[in-house]
Amino acid sequence: MKRTIALALSLVLVLVSLSCIAQAEEAPRFVTIQEWFHAEGECGNCMLLLKITQILNPVLAVAADDTGTVNLFSGNGEDSMILNFMSDECPQEGAILVIANPRFNEFEGTIEMADWTLLRIMKDPAIRTEE
Repeated sequence: MKRTIALALSLVLVLVSLSCIAQAEEAPRFVTIQEWFHAEGECGNCMLLLKITQILNPVLAVAADDTGTVNLFSGNGEDSMILNFMSDECPQEGAILVIANPRFNEFEGTIEMADWTLLRIMKDPAIRTEE
């Protein structure tokens, strides 16, 4: 009887530890543009920290990190998710974006990110504004 209980407890502990490992693998992680390129846009549950270096038009901006640049399409095609980079409410050049789960734009291949979620907009600490 004691062996059966010990075996059952051991199995429960193994299953719990496997579950914890699986959950840890699913946790979001930061990647670079080069890591994203290397993974061909399939980085799983990932986030990028990108700085807007140039706004090309209302729905397209160039974003960069220390490893490279990428064209950042403004959203996933749903009207509520499209950003207008040229509006006063949206991030301007120099803004730092935290985005989640970017995918390749199927029409542009690896040069353009699309289908991403904006998590946060931050100001570049290197840019000082007059108050």
